[in-house]
Amino acid sequence: MAKRRKKRGSQKRRPLFQSEKYSIQALHEDREYGMYWYAWLWKIVRPVLIFLCAVLMVTGIVKLGYDRVYNAFFAPVERDNAEVVNFQIDSGETVTQIGERLQAANLLRDSRVFKYMVQFRGLTNALSYGTFKLSPGMNAGEIITELTSGSQTNERVITIVPGWTAEDIARYLVSVGALEDTGEFLRLCNDVDRFVGSSYALRDAQNNGNLAGRKYALEGYLAPDTYRIFASATAESIIRTLLNQHNKVVDSVFYADHTEYYTDEEGAYHEVEKYDSKLTMDQTVILASMIEREAATREDYARVSAVFHNRLAQGMKLESDPTVTYLSGERKLALSDEEIAQQNPYNTYFVPALPAGPICNPSAAALEAAMLPDMEYIRDGYLYFCATEPNSGRLAFSVSKAEHEANVALYRPLWEEYDRQQAAKQAQQ
Repeated sequence: MAKRRKKRGSQKRRPLFQSEKYSIQALHEDREYGMYWYAWLWKIVRPVLIFLCAVLMVTGIVKLGYDRVYNAFFAPVERDNAEVVNFQIDSGETVTQIGERLQAANLLRDSRVFKYMVQFRGLTNALSYGTFKLSPGMNAGEIITELTSGSQTNERVITIVPGWTAEDIARYLVSVGALEDTGEFLRLCNDVDRFVGSSYALRDAQNNGNLAGRKYALEGYLAPDTYRIFASATAESIIRTLLNQHNKVVDSVFYADHTEYYTDEEGAYHEVEKYDSKLTMDQTVILASMIEREAATREDYARVSAVFHNRLAQGMKLESDPTVTYLSGERKLALSDEEIAQQNPYNTYFVPALPAGPICNPSAAALEAAMLPDMEYIRDGYLYFCATEPNSGRLAFSVSKAEHEANVALYRPLWEEYDRQQAAKQAQQ
């Protein structure tokens, strides 16, 4: 049986253009990027954005870690504190010692980091001794830059206050780092042979045999002033500097022309009367030291001097309270009967005239007052004075003993209360 032939006309023709079969992969891509014309652009941008986000995350983590490390070890101790302080590096100090002292001075956060930074930068030999201007607001790098910049000064400024004793000066010099301890300074203050050629007043005291019984032979001759000294200055060189300045003060006071004139009603000139002191140079220094400790103003300097000169002229004891406490170093206003009765060469309630030596280092103003007392108080015969309200610095002067005793009775309770307050403050320190 013959096979049927299919009719050609009944066969479906294939389309001229046939679209690509829609695959599963194409479906996923369309769902991910969208079936839009810019899908190709997103394919390029997407990995770039992912990379940038990764970079930002890593940068943030690194910055966070850096900030923590910086703030812990390298940042300024007090970022907003611009106060300048002097930092002294002594010859022979190691990097470790310098770093430890910087940290102790609240200028550095970590002394070990300081040491490693200096060594890593190769700056160990660039550190030199001297005094540097540093601040708590400087970071570790800035401090290292300053210490290796050569900006240090090999000088320091010291200020000796009028009325300080040799012991006060020694303690002060230790406190500012000029000396390691007070021992050598105070020992040298009794080395007369070493310094007698450097001080007019000391030579005068030695020539007159007035040095016996003194606590410190150089007391009174260490001139109060502000000085620039080398950072490496020794105790001896500091003493010589103070003695040389005292010589200049002596020249300006003892050898100056203090002549003054006034005009009368007719216009004639007359010389102002001056006191003719019989005291030697050394005795004048002793009296000036008492005046310095008793008075607080220039006017009272001259008035206190007049009282002491009047008492000396009448053969009276000077009865100056600061002379009583000089050996003990105690500062108080109200003395007990037991303290006043102490028998020592400085106590002017015991000795008949001037104490054995100066009780402090007086100013030029006190020295001038010792030579030129207030002539009105000399003529009026003032013989007494006492402190008034402790914080005022004022003195009450009297001619008669009865008036003086009345003033003492009035103000003594204030002195005693002041002494109690000062003792309480010292106990808290």
